[in-house]
Amino acid sequence: MTLTKTFLLLAAVGTVKVCTAVPSYLEKMIKENPPLNIQLSNEGLGLYTVSWDGNITFEEDVYYQLHYKYLNSNDSKIETYFLQEYQRTMDLELHRGLSTHVKLSYAADYVDEISSNWTNRTFNPPRDLFASVDNLTCVFYGNTYMNCTWDVFDDVSEDAQYILSYRKEQDTDDIYNCTNYRVDGTRNTGCIGHRYDLDLACQITMCISELTNKTKLPYCRVFGPYKFQKLGSPINVKINKSTDEVTWNLAEDNLKLICYAFQLKIKDLNSRQYKVESTSVTKYVISRDKTKRYSVQVRVTVNNDCLASTIWSDWSKPLIIAPDASDMSVLAIASVFAVILVVLILLLIFICIRCKFVSKMCQPVPDAGEKFKGLFEEYNGDFQKWVNKNPQLTSKTEECTEFIVKEFYNP
Repeated sequence: MTLTKTFLLLAAVGTVKVCTAVPSYLEKMIKENPPLNIQLSNEGLGLYTVSWDGNITFEEDVYYQLHYKYLNSNDSKIETYFLQEYQRTMDLELHRGLSTHVKLSYAADYVDEISSNWTNRTFNPPRDLFASVDNLTCVFYGNTYMNCTWDVFDDVSEDAQYILSYRKEQDTDDIYNCTNYRVDGTRNTGCIGHRYDLDLACQITMCISELTNKTKLPYCRVFGPYKFQKLGSPINVKINKSTDEVTWNLAEDNLKLICYAFQLKIKDLNSRQYKVESTSVTKYVISRDKTKRYSVQVRVTVNNDCLASTIWSDWSKPLIIAPDASDMSVLAIASVFAVILVVLILLLIFICIRCKFVSKMCQPVPDAGEKFKGLFEEYNGDFQKWVNKNPQLTSKTEECTEFIVKEFYNP
């Protein structure tokens, strides 16, 4: 029994080796027929075909490998295709420059790869071959509308005009144009409030064409709108002050709850310091000093489980949390009253000084001894004796001067 199993195992291994052996003619064909003369042709609105020459008969596990990457380092990574044809049509951001590599290879399980030499070609067209714009960026507000903006080169003539068009990846049959532009002077510099109906998960090519110079190629970007989706701010933010649990609702719920990520900004209004906390559900228990005032705001985005967005929503309206009066300490209450008392005292002092109340209220009492010399020293306050001894105080007979009053009669 053991010998039988061993024999069958060896037979199976031998069969695998025989079945995966590469025929010598196939190995010769691959090594002696590298791809030649790589070409690039424009199919319109950001769609290009990379092609090459070859003279082989395709068999199972025989492919051309196409590698390409952009010349600049911004988001540049190697993309790979395995093809049983002599070309590949792709959406490209050609204004970034393109480096292509093609080889013929045989790739099968349990066999080392057999391949020809790489054939390389770089395409680096001058930047002025494309529309004179840069930094095309877009934000998508669900499946409702989008806002896009771009920069116009400084040396462009005043009459240069631009339009924005977009389409699904490798689909030139259905092309959509912006219907509402932001205008700077006479030039379009943005597409604002345009209704967007395509699925956010679909890869799209977004292009700016220069109408006043149709010899220029469009400036294009290739991306997934889901990466730039901006959700509405959370609503109905509330707190249960007995448990300190903050709750909120989504402005829209097009996705399952597990697709969302939330952040809370909890700000101490006394110190103006804040912290940001993260959660994956629509509630969060905050930590706070119940004698202080706080504001709480919430924002949302789509997480990595569901085509993550790189953009957060705006913060929600702040929820103001007042101190819990019943939890205020005696010291805190005493401090408040002390401050109020000091303020009132200072205010009263200021008013007194301002209105000169002190000087008016503190006039000196008149000294009778100064006005009536000797009344108290010599006569012990006997006013009659003092008057009799001071004849200058007695009254004098006033002299009367006669004068005649004439009456005038007027009959």
